[in-house]
Amino acid sequence: MKWSQFFSTSIGKKLLVGATGLFLCSFVIVHLAGNFQLLYKDDGKAFNAYAEFMGHNSLIQFIAWGLKIIIVLHAFIAIQLTFKSRASRPVKYAVKPGNKTSSWFSRQMAIMGSILFIFIVIHLANFWWKFHYGELPMNTYDGKEYKDLYKVVQVAFKETWIVVLYTVGMIALSFHLIHGFKSAFQTFGLNHKKYNGLINFIGVWIFGIAIPVGFAIIPLYIFFN
Repeated sequence: MKWSQFFSTSIGKKLLVGATGLFLCSFVIVHLAGNFQLLYKDDGKAFNAYAEFMGHNSLIQFIAWGLKIIIVLHAFIAIQLTFKSRASRPVKYAVKPGNKTSSWFSRQMAIMGSILFIFIVIHLANFWWKFHYGELPMNTYDGKEYKDLYKVVQVAFKETWIVVLYTVGMIALSFHLIHGFKSAFQTFGLNHKKYNGLINFIGVWIFGIAIPVGFAIIPLYIFFN
């Protein structure tokens, strides 16, 4: 079987969803570390310098465009698998008594993934698009001018609806990662009682809770201060 044929099968698509999902997990860590610079009391110097580097470094921009393609690919294939699964099983599964939590998370993946995708589109329109193609105010630090994305973020996170959107988006991210992180390892056959505890811990407490809470803290902190 050719690779193109393999990735058109359900197993091949699940492997693609798992691989792209794990790559996106690594991205959220880097993105959160950069966003934490919004909390510095330096009039945006650290964050604007970070945004300038990320927005103009050729290698970073190449990776960023690849990331956008991966997000679309991940969402598209996941939607395909969801519809195919529902079409092949018109009668819903009964929830097993000993597997209520995982079954519930599994059933919410399509909903939470859709909410998350909408959030990402709005997020890119509010900040990424404005930074690259909009007219931003300028700020000067140590004799060098920077696009003042920091000020744009500060103004945006004073809007109630945007803060609510980000909070809901991070709730969706949390639910999506709690189930998706573990599922990705299972898809690759990395399902062993010796490692499952560590995988579940990282998936739930780090990616499922700590990272979404970290993202949510930023708009909430700016809004209430």
